[in-house]
Amino acid sequence: MTLERLSLGTIRCVHEVLACKSVTVAAERIGISQSAVSQQIARFEKLSGIPIIVRNGTKLTICSDEIARLIFTMMEPIDTMRCLSLGKEVGKLRLGVCNHIAAHYCRDIKRYVELGREFDVHIGRPSNISEMFNHGELDVVVRPLFHHEGELDLMFDVPLVWVASSGFEARSGGKVSASPLPVILEATLSPYSYYAERSLREAQISYKVTSRTDDNLVRMHLVSAGLGCTTIPKFAMATIGDEDIKTVDCIPATSKIRFGLFYNKKKLQYKQSNRIFEMMTETIVGYSKYS
Repeated sequence: MTLERLSLGTIRCVHEVLACKSVTVAAERIGISQSAVSQQIARFEKLSGIPIIVRNGTKLTICSDEIARLIFTMMEPIDTMRCLSLGKEVGKLRLGVCNHIAAHYCRDIKRYVELGREFDVHIGRPSNISEMFNHGELDVVVRPLFHHEGELDLMFDVPLVWVASSGFEARSGGKVSASPLPVILEATLSPYSYYAERSLREAQISYKVTSRTDDNLVRMHLVSAGLGCTTIPKFAMATIGDEDIKTVDCIPATSKIRFGLFYNKKKLQYKQSNRIFEMMTETIVGYSKYS
């Protein structure tokens, strides 16, 4: 192992590939060829003896989350110095917000603008921002908990509701049909889909997944077209914007889903994290203490 021979340029290439999960995108961001990026990855792995990525066709898999976190930690002061040299603002906490909470928060666009003044805001699916947090790309994240995750200091429960177009419910006659119930779920690992399918199994309702998509807008279009029903957090009903989509009372209520705040304890104290949590969730639950 000859780590002293690793250059900053090599480490930056590794950092970009880990951040983008794509050699092509990393090359575009750095401004060099794809082959040059691949050479730098190979150089890092040879000199350090640490595998970084595994290629499976066009898909890249990160070999070690711990190494990824270390790389991101190494690049933080370099990026800070670059921002200072360019006269850019530094010191903002990187906040990840799941899509449903972000949509609810953005109903008052002034509040979202204020949020952006204090934080470097990243909005994404729960699995994406969870991965970014684990790799050290985010300092604090507000998202739903996966079923296998334990209790958090800052969390609250929200009911999931089934929604469908009025035409879909009319065709069902207000009852769950004996034929498989058509449902539309998310495509990737999703806490929403897990609890939705579990509730249907517990109620012994026969169902068929007619479509899987991670795009909430596409999912709502499919629901609006009457192709099936789906689940969303109850507070997200106010963000749909389609009066034809309503809750489906003939399907048993699903289990409540937990939302929580994850934070980097090296950068934030509990008091500061609690303030962020209350700020992000004050319009979702009717009280100000969630611990």
